[in-house]
Amino acid sequence: MQLEIVHPGRYTAPETFVQTTLFVHVGLCLGGLDYMNIAPPGGGEQLKLTGAAAPFLTMIPPGAHVDFRFGRKRENWVIQCRMPELIPVAGACRQQLEQDGSLLCFPYMRRIKAGHALPLRERFALVVSLWQSGTPANRIAAEWMTVGICGEMFAEEEPPDREGTTPAARLRLAIDADRGFRKTLAELSREAGASAGFLRKCFRRAYQLEPAEYRARRRLGRIMELIDRNELSLKEIAEEVGMRHVTHLHAFVRERCGVTPGELQKQRGRSS
Repeated sequence: MQLEIVHPGRYTAPETFVQTTLFVHVGLCLGGLDYMNIAPPGGGEQLKLTGAAAPFLTMIPPGAHVDFRFGRKRENWVIQCRMPELIPVAGACRQQLEQDGSLLCFPYMRRIKAGHALPLRERFALVVSLWQSGTPANRIAAEWMTVGICGEMFAEEEPPDREGTTPAARLRLAIDADRGFRKTLAELSREAGASAGFLRKCFRRAYQLEPAEYRARRRLGRIMELIDRNELSLKEIAEEVGMRHVTHLHAFVRERCGVTPGELQKQRGRSS
């Protein structure tokens, strides 16, 4: 993702303002909001927010119409930046980001849990501090940190309870629950209540990812977690992730990471 910061800042003064955004606005609202109305570029369905929605993150594209009022207890942070890959969806408060040949669609606003607000505030504050220092290295660091903040907007929310979930979410839950990777995708599909072919289409449409690839990424994450813990032998790690032989573990990790599991251990200062 290409991202260039134009100006980051923290705002605490009461204010009523109307503007058309010139840049992407990556924002964090913590309090003091009376109202904020956001209309997409060219007009369309508005997003209407009040203080009850806080804390929340926003990512608003250029050309959006924003009308807001903050009161005395205001605290919001905004990083104005350029992001060429961001594509507004006409007539709706949604946008798309082109990444690796896929289009990720997400809304202008995402609520965050109260316990996550303080860590995010610290990240915004660090971006502002680094950017204001003016040195090239710190400004590059600020832009990379902003990319990380944007990741909060793209990330999937926690899946809902099984009752009422979509077919794709049911398959995802079944894959996540198979911590030992003992079941086939066909078996997991039966648990999710539909055929493997149908669920594959639903999953690909919902997550821009094949179920098999999602499962492989989960398996690699589990392998890395076990290597980091340094409590098991490679043979035991292979058994933990549903592989019968260490050679299968070696082949899988080498294909995914370009190195063997033993080399990963050495990179982390451990013996194999």
